[in-house]
Amino acid sequence: MSFLKITDPAKRDFLVKKFIESKNNIQRDLMSEKIGDIGLQRELTKAYKPILESQSKMSTDLRGELSAIKESSISSANALKALPTSLKAIQFPQYPSIEAYDDLVPDIKTLELGDLATEYLQHYASNKKLADTTFGIHSKDGVFYIGVSPISIQGDDVTVGDKIYEGTPGLWELLTLINPDESIYDNNDLEEYAEILVTTKAMEQSNNPSKPKSNRGYKYNTIIKPIWEKNKTKIGKGIILPQDPDALVDMLHLRVNSLKAGNTGVRNEIVSICDELLRQGAIDKEYYKTINNVIIKHASS
Repeated sequence: MSFLKITDPAKRDFLVKKFIESKNNIQRDLMSEKIGDIGLQRELTKAYKPILESQSKMSTDLRGELSAIKESSISSANALKALPTSLKAIQFPQYPSIEAYDDLVPDIKTLELGDLATEYLQHYASNKKLADTTFGIHSKDGVFYIGVSPISIQGDDVTVGDKIYEGTPGLWELLTLINPDESIYDNNDLEEYAEILVTTKAMEQSNNPSKPKSNRGYKYNTIIKPIWEKNKTKIGKGIILPQDPDALVDMLHLRVNSLKAGNTGVRNEIVSICDELLRQGAIDKEYYKTINNVIIKHASS
């Protein structure tokens, strides 16, 4: 509607007045509504502020916990990646977990073992004076060894090479303690232990396999020395050879290298070693002849 088209001044003034009044009423209503909204917001804020603050704190705490869990998970994943593969073979969830000692297993804090293995390894690790790390179990870089051979432990049983040895109390006495209790181990345990010692070369000196790691201890004199002597064969004058073919081969290599270096005094030992290897079927006649040709060549030079 246009007020300019109203020719009656009185009617025009009346309509203009009504229009202004309506406009003012609308403005007042809008203002009241806005003021009411502000008041309502204040009342709601006042009523729910503690809840909002609590939720904000919970959200902050939750983010902190999630961040800590994430960091812990990353650290755990990195630690698991660093584990030696051979040690994973001794983790079995069906057995109770024990605390291991740093000097026994440097890279692992917990091992999953059988009750008997747990008992002996805990006792073994807690008292170094009782532990036999020369002719028994020792560790390096988080891996268990006997002699030069890595081993694995499954429950209470011990695996050396391809053979699994039943983990009896007697065998564990012999494998871990410097003074094993005679009332605990029997002849079968001794035979198993002797086989392990020969297989792992735990009795031999690293630089001279024909000589034992001798000492004056009780275990050496009563257990190790008889096993050593039983597994040796005397050939010729004063030459003592092991029956283990691997040890014989090691000796042969050492003696041949010594001969090549000019030490002709090892000739008889080389011949004796070759004779024993040939007798055991570890070498054939062609290889025997090859070694003899080496002996002739260097002994006459």
